[in-house]
Order: sequence, then structure tokens, then C-alpha cells
Amino acid sequence: MKEQIPYTEKLNLNGEFNIRTIIDVLFSKWYWFVISVLLCLIVAYVYLQTVPTVYKRQAIVMLKKQSNTEEAFIEKQLFNQNYDVNNEMQVFKSRSLMMEVVRRLSLDREYSLKQGLRKKILYNDSPVQVEFPDSTLSLPVTFTVIPISSTTYQVTDFPDDEDRITEEHFGQEVQTSVGKIVVNLSPLLGEVYFGIPIQISCITEEAAIASCLSRLEVELAEREATLMALKYQDTNPERADAILNTLIDVYNDEAIRDKNLIIQNTGVFIDERLAIINDELGGVDSDIENFKKRNQLVDLTSEAGLFVSDRSRYEQEEIELGGQKELVRLIREYLRDPIKEWQLLPVNSGIMDTGVEELIAEYNAILLVRNKLKEKGNRSPVVKEKEADLKALRVTILKVLDNLQHAMSRKLSDVRSRLAKVDGWIATVPTQEKYVLTVERQQKIKEELYLYLLNKREENALSIATTNSNVRVIDWAYGIGVAGTNKIVVLLGAFLIGLIIPGLVFYLQPMLDVTVRGRKDITDNLTIPFLGEIPYRHRKKQGVDTAKHGHDGTSEAFRIVRTNIDFMLDKDKGAQVIMLTSSNPGAGKSFISLNLAISLSQTGKRVILLEMDIRKGSKREPGESILPGITNYLAGRVNEFKQLIRPYKNNSDFDVITSGPIPPNPSELLLTSRLDQLVAGLREQYDYILVDTVPYGLVADAQIISRIADLCIYVIREGVMDRRQLPEIENLYTSEKLPGMSVLLNGVCNKHAGYGYGYGYYGYGYYGYGYASDSNSK
Repeated sequence: MKEQIPYTEKLNLNGEFNIRTIIDVLFSKWYWFVISVLLCLIVAYVYLQTVPTVYKRQAIVMLKKQSNTEEAFIEKQLFNQNYDVNNEMQVFKSRSLMMEVVRRLSLDREYSLKQGLRKKILYNDSPVQVEFPDSTLSLPVTFTVIPISSTTYQVTDFPDDEDRITEEHFGQEVQTSVGKIVVNLSPLLGEVYFGIPIQISCITEEAAIASCLSRLEVELAEREATLMALKYQDTNPERADAILNTLIDVYNDEAIRDKNLIIQNTGVFIDERLAIINDELGGVDSDIENFKKRNQLVDLTSEAGLFVSDRSRYEQEEIELGGQKELVRLIREYLRDPIKEWQLLPVNSGIMDTGVEELIAEYNAILLVRNKLKEKGNRSPVVKEKEADLKALRVTILKVLDNLQHAMSRKLSDVRSRLAKVDGWIATVPTQEKYVLTVERQQKIKEELYLYLLNKREENALSIATTNSNVRVIDWAYGIGVAGTNKIVVLLGAFLIGLIIPGLVFYLQPMLDVTVRGRKDITDNLTIPFLGEIPYRHRKKQGVDTAKHGHDGTSEAFRIVRTNIDFMLDKDKGAQVIMLTSSNPGAGKSFISLNLAISLSQTGKRVILLEMDIRKGSKREPGESILPGITNYLAGRVNEFKQLIRPYKNNSDFDVITSGPIPPNPSELLLTSRLDQLVAGLREQYDYILVDTVPYGLVADAQIISRIADLCIYVIREGVMDRRQLPEIENLYTSEKLPGMSVLLNGVCNKHAGYGYGYGYYGYGYYGYGYASDSNSK
């Protein structure tokens, strides 16, 4: 028994490769890389041609700074005082604004036509326009309109029947599965569009709003600034510009409408107050007139000189406090009026208390929100919440006004008490004059209030005429580049993928392939002597490939094997019996035994080939009879083996004994002594006896025949034999079950021949230089 080598350390069944081997294999497959790169580049090119260009557009707006005017105060209260930029950004992205944009621009309809591999969007340049006279769409629909002339068109690609084609007239209603449609003629329609399909895609309004909002971005143009950048992405730059510009217009229109609503309600309040005060002034004037007539008074101003300067100051204070108190009373009456429960309160009323004005402004802001929500439905919980907030705020305002009225009453009482003291100084003034002065004081209070309200009415009317927007447009929509696909990146990525795919495949293929894939698998995993390797030959070229003076790869490979056999045989023993076997059928034993016999005979040696696969029998052409062979001799039906010897073609040094007919008991025949007698007789006449046997292990024939062999060539077919069977072959060698065992690798492809010398070892190989290459033989 041969010394057992630690096989677990030597065996390599995982298909490991060194870097140099991987590089050599990859370079040998360069054409696959070229094909893969070309295919990936073609796919990338087609992708770039089909993917539409997405344009990025931008508009810049700035929130206006507020001045210290009364209109600015109203705007501050309406828009949360300091114009929170973040809130305004959310307003721009609100659904209500985008809904108005969609309706103004009819963004729920898209017109397009095929332009090469891409779809060209027709915006403001479509030759046709589609209307839905019945109602808006509840489901998306797509169909095709083909203008035929200036009066007729064809409609096709209906959702319910794509093969249906109808011819209609422009401007007439057409009944479809989605309802009635009207295709109108556009002024842009010309002969250039005749016969060209125009695809019309209509979506619901909700889908159009969602699509537009998904492509809209609102962000700060500069940090710590009130500049906002509105960005939009679209495949049509004109449509993107129109959407951004219209969005700004809608925002400004909404802001101006809200401001005018407050101003209009303030005007109504002022007009109502003016009418009441006008009636009160008329009553005071009548009282003075009647009093003077009853008391025959002419001019009371001459008596006014009796008042001292202190009385004048106290009177002024009394007038101011009385006016403030009267304003408080008017607002309290307005708040308590149930008819005006959900109307806006007047702002900037003249009350010298900023807390009241701020509460009124907050009340108006909440009321505006409640009224807007109320328009959509009075069952919204948000509406009830706002109404509850308004009621609570109304109670708070009334409490503040009550406290303010009590405070003014105390101050007024104090002023009047001081006036009473002054009046004591002028006790000699007639009672009538005192009455007149009291009435005149009331008259002055109402006159000042009346003039103040008249002034406010003019200011309010002027505000309506001069109401402006909240934002100033710095830049209307303009282009800032192209988004989405980068052609250079896509092509570069396709190029890299084209390199990676075959590289990855070729790298993983040997790892996943468990078959023997080259000499390295044999030498790394077996300690058996390696006899050589035979290059792969196409099935159509199988047969005798060994020419005496041929320099093709197959001929050189068999010469190398022949030389290696000479080193392995014991020349002193005389004639040598060489047995060929394998683990699996199809390893190429017959091909190798035939060509090896021819190669040995070319050295002038006498060679005979025994076809010992007696389970298959002799090969014959249709119609030919089976000639006697080895089975006839082993069975005793032929006494002289010389009767079985036949020369191979015109080769005088090469003979063959065929297997003969298939016997019923092949193993028993091989066990007879006649096999030994046959070989003994052949040893006397031949130098080499080649025995082509059955695969080892499948049946007992090969093991039985091995008793007559001097050398056993174990044929392994590349790409056929499983590497996991190599340990079994190693066990055969270490247990010496087969005599003089060696391994021959058959069917080797150039890519697995390794690197270095090839067949012939520099100068003699079929890919060396010096002799004719394999291409000459092909």
C-alpha cells in the first residue's frame, strides 16, 4: 500500500482560483465583455431615447415688509402678525390654491404625440381641444384623435374597445364609454397635423391636483430672509412656467380677497355708527335750540370767560373720556346684537387700549377661518371648534370692555367732581347757562365721534382701491436646468454594468461548477501521476486526429502522452499492457486509445488495440454481420487468437481485435484463463497492447481486466466528471487497486489549458510558434 497522504489538506473541491488564473480566464473571454458592453450601451441609449427630459423651473417671490399704517395693522392681524414665512410656504403648497391653478390651466387634460421613441407634450400648441359637456371625469381615460381635415377627425383607442375607429366632425358631441366628449378645432391645426395621432389623456381633478403638488417644491431662497423659491419639475417647460406664474397669481388674488372682505365689513360697521350718531346729533341740536327759545337766550359764549383755565382742562378730559366711553358702549352693543353674531368686528376703532384692539383682531382672524370652513359644510368639527373659540373670545372682549367702561366711569366721575368744585366757584352763573354748557359738551363729544368715523370711512374706502398683494414677484418662472436622467452617468453606468455582468458570471461560474475544469483541479486534488491532457475536439472531428508529421494540438498532445508513458513503463519487462478506464461513460476512452495506439505505432513499434468493452459488442454498419472477436475467443469458439487480429487501415504496425458479439455472461468470461492466454500470446508479437475497458466501478469488468495490465490510464473528461469524485480516484491509487495508475485529462479547452507553455512546451504547441498552428488543420 502506498503511504496515505492527508487528503483533507490537499483536496480542493471548492473550485478556488488564484488571481492570475482569474485574469487569464477573463482575458480569454474578452469578446463576451465587448458584446455585454455593447448590449448595455444599446439598452442605455434606448432608455435615454424613451425617457422624457424633465425640466426644472423656478420663481422667486418675497413677502412684503409691513409699514406702520392702519392697513398694515389689519394685514398683520389677518396673517398672524409677523408673516410667518413657513406658514406662507405651506399656503403655496395648499390643495385649494392648486385646485384653482388646475381649473384655470385645464391641467386635467394632456395632449401628446409620438416623436421618435419619446412622447412630446403639446401645451398651448395642441391642434385640438377636448371638452366634457356633461360633467367632470370620475375615472381617468385615454384615447387618440387623428385629424383628417379641417372639419373631420377619427377617434380610436377607446377604453372599452381599442380596435374601434369612428369618424366625427369637430365641435359635435360624441358619445363614449366615459360620457359625451366634444373635440374642438384649435387655430393651430394645419395640414402638418393631418393623419398624425394625437393622444389625449384625461384624469380626474383630484389626480391632477395630487400630481402637480408632488412636483412642486417651496423653500427659502435665502436663510434669515423672506425670499421664497417656488420650484416645479415638468416634461414641458412652458407648462411648468404657466403653473408657477398662475400659482403666484392665485395666491395674490386670495390674499387680496381676504383683505377686501375685512375692509368691506369695517365699512358697513362705520356706516351704521354714523347713522346712529347723526340722529343723536340732531336731537342735541334741537334741545339747545328749544332751551334757548324757552329761556330767551342769545349768546352764551360771552359767559364762557368766567371759566378758569382749570375748568377748560377738566372739560377736555371729560370730553375725551366721554368719547372713549361712548365707543366702548357702541362696541358692546355691537357685540351683544344677535343679528351680528357672525360678522367681523370693526378694528382700529379709536379705543385707547391696545389690548382690546388685539383681541378684536384675533376674533376677526378666527371668524374668517370659520366662515371659509362654513362654506364647505356646517357639520365639520373644526367649524364647531372655531365657533366655540369665537364665543369664548366674545365673552373675553365683553369682560375687557366692561372693565374698561368701569375704569372710564371712575375717571369721568373724578373729572366731574373736580368740575363741580370749579362750578362752585362760579355759583353766580345762571342755571340755564350750566344746562347749555352740559348740552354743548354732549354735542362736541358726538361731533368729534362723527368726524372721526367720517375720516375712517374715507380711509376704509381708499384701502379698497389700494389693496395690494402680500408678495412681490422678484423673478417670474425661469429655467434652472434639467432634472432626472444624466446621460453621461447612464452611459457610464451601462458601460460598467456591461463589464461587471460577464466578469461576475465568469468569476462565479467556476465556483458553482463542480466538474473538473482543468489540469489545476487534477494536480491540486490528486497525488496520482499526471500523464497529460488532450485538447477538446468538436464531435464532428472526432476520430483519428494523430498524423505522423502533424503539428496540430491533438497530435502534439498525444506525442507528449506517448513520451510520458515511456518514462512510466519498465522497458526491461518487454511488451507492455496499457489499460484505459474512467469513472463515467463518455470520457473519451475509445478516442484516446485509438489515437494513442496510432501515435505509438508511428515510432516503429508494434501496437495492438483490444476492445474489451464486451458489454457493448463490436460496432458495425447497418447490414453488416458481426465479425468474431474477443468474446468468441474467451468463450472457446475460436481457438487461435490470430484469427481475430485485423490490421487498422493501411498501418502495418497497428492491429485491432474487436470485442465481438455481446455475451450473456461477460464477467465470467473475463475471469477465465483464456484472457491471460490471449495477453501472453500478444506479448510475444507486439510491443504495446492497449486495452479499452468499461468505466471502473459501474461493473466489475475493469477491475477483473486490471490483472493483466502493466499501466492503467485513468481518463478524466473536463466538464463531465464531478470534482467530488476525485477522492474515489485517489483511493484507487493509494490502495493500488489499479496497476501503474496515471491520470489523463481529455477534452481540455484552451481557456483551461493554463498559461506558460501549452502543448509542445514552447515552439511545439498548436498555439506556439515555429510550426504550423491548429488553424492550418482546420
